Amino acid sequence: MKKNLIFTIITFLIIAVLETIVNQLLLKETYTSLSQVWRTPNELGTYAPIFLGIYLVFSIAYVFLFTRAYKGEGVLSGIWIGLAIGGIAKFWYGYTNLIVLPIPHELGFLWFLYGTLETMILGGISALYLDGQSSEKKHSKKT
Repeated sequence: MKKNLIFTIITFLIIAVLETIVNQLLLKETYTSLSQVWRTPNELGTYAPIFLGIYLVFSIAYVFLFTRAYKGEGVLSGIWIGLAIGGIAKFWYGYTNLIVLPIPHELGFLWFLYGTLETMILGGISALYLDGQSSEKKHSKKT
């Protein structure tokens, strides 16, 4: 329980950082060029706390899925799991929004691409974390 709580908090923080990099740096120019599609900055500010809830729900679901899929096979395995999760969640997100919002195809694709890269990075870090937990457990049994 404690391990999953810590894993969820780590996931939450990593996703918050990666999402900030993607949306505030990498896609900022694209968002600015489509300003007529989005809420005003003041409106967005009032909705900003909802992002924390989104990150929390994602983190809980991610930890649930990752801990069941990961078999301790190393970073590459974690990256593949991240690719699978990103392929499902981020493809759905990017292309559903392309259909319902008046945005260019490039943005829908970039949401899919960057989002999938986020989950792949998260998968690699998750594998390192869980492997570290396993080695700590083994070490503590020996002493």
